[in-house]
Amino acid sequence: MVECQLPKLDVAGSSPVSRSKTQCRRRFLVLEDDNVGGMSNRSIGRSMVHASVALLAGACVALGSDPGTFDRTLPVSGPVDLDVRSDPGGVAITTGSSTSVRVHAVIKPLYGRLDLDLAEANIRALEKNPPIEQVGNRIRIGYVKDQALLRGVTIHFEIETPSLTVAHAYTASGGIRIDGITGPVEASTTSGQIEISNVASEIKTTGHSSAVVIRNAGGHVFVRTQSGGIQLTSIRGAVEAETTSGRTVIADVSGEVRSTTHSGSISIDNARGAVVAHDDSGSILALRLGGSVHAETKSGAIRISQLSPAPIRAVSDSGAIKVKLASGGGYLVDAKSRSGKVLGPVTNTSHRTTDAHSLKAQIGSGGPLVDLDTQSSRININ
Repeated sequence: MVECQLPKLDVAGSSPVSRSKTQCRRRFLVLEDDNVGGMSNRSIGRSMVHASVALLAGACVALGSDPGTFDRTLPVSGPVDLDVRSDPGGVAITTGSSTSVRVHAVIKPLYGRLDLDLAEANIRALEKNPPIEQVGNRIRIGYVKDQALLRGVTIHFEIETPSLTVAHAYTASGGIRIDGITGPVEASTTSGQIEISNVASEIKTTGHSSAVVIRNAGGHVFVRTQSGGIQLTSIRGAVEAETTSGRTVIADVSGEVRSTTHSGSISIDNARGAVVAHDDSGSILALRLGGSVHAETKSGAIRISQLSPAPIRAVSDSGAIKVKLASGGGYLVDAKSRSGKVLGPVTNTSHRTTDAHSLKAQIGSGGPLVDLDTQSSRININ
């Protein structure tokens, strides 16, 4: 009879699965040339090795699959200043009782590591002494004094707080979700999605590799991310949005909008204030605007429509420009294309060059300037 014991877990040693396969393989080699009952011991040995490896893998998953938890209820009176850190892990903040902050934390081991014993010890230590500090209505969560306790684990915080809360949330790797508080809110993550909804005042977010979604904000919204898309809707203040690589979608904004991306499209719809959009490589779509527009892209098309007359400046190195002016409004038009046609309204004060590459015109009684310029494509004004 062949025996193959599963090796003990070793933090500093080689993978338990790989060592199990090596030990078992060596013991089965002596039987590979025999034959029992028409089935080679080579086949039997391989089957037993595979079974052992599968059993061990399942055991390792089981050892690492038991999360730890802790729960705390912190009494408060009045507005709350909440500061949460999770690295790595995630943070979810929602509204709850007006007299308390409730914290639920889930601590999990990081799979694929060899320090499961260390992770287990850290989970127990964090359960015993949760990283929560309270001084009056100021609460700090997740600030672990001994950073060694974070080795091999992730902590996800679910927090219920009064609606009158100022929130600061940070994750090294993990998502952030905040809903329903008055704010202001400041959120930052190195890697993970940020989602913020129904905040009554200012919102500021930063990220390295993260998508940002913000809905229904009552104040100024500032977003900056290195790599990831941006989606902002129903903003009752001004918007500043910047991403190095990703699509930007902005809709229903009461204030002015400034949007910049180096690689990706920009879409702005129904903004009442002035709009400034810069795109190094991608199209710009700015529709139903109530204020002035300045749109520039090096490679991509530009499309603009206005609800009321205001200055328009659009420049594209390589892309078409299409502008729909406010109905019944007066404008002055100066449009030119280096290698494309310029199509626009014909008026008594229109002047066009013989090659149809430029147009100067007064629409109605005149008004704000529409200044359009493209290097390589057509311009269409209506």
